[in-house]
Amino acid sequence: MSAMNGLPGGEIQATAAEEILVVFDQATVDLDALQRSTYAVAAQMTVDIRASGSDYVCTLFRRGQAPPADQLKHWFRSEVNDQILRARIAKETEPLRNLVFALAFSRTGLADSDVDTDAAAGA
Repeated sequence: MSAMNGLPGGEIQATAAEEILVVFDQATVDLDALQRSTYAVAAQMTVDIRASGSDYVCTLFRRGQAPPADQLKHWFRSEVNDQILRARIAKETEPLRNLVFALAFSRTGLADSDVDTDAAAGA
């Protein structure tokens, strides 16, 4: 019995024409998150992203012996959620990261040498 579909002796074969659709609302999902997700799952599937009205329609295409369609949908949705949260965390922590970078670079002496060079050029 095949583990893929429960039928004796048979397996589900993915055809080149098989399309798996996943739709996201543009109001809640950023195109950048979809594109990053597409890159993250590229080993298992390719994804075509199209804007349709107020939605993004993502068509998933299996690569090789990829898992069943439902599993690919779940995997892609999970990756999209992960990318959305990564973007939100990056936005929320940007001021703190900038402060850390400013402090780190302020101790290199690079900022002081720029001021000294400018002062010497004017003298």
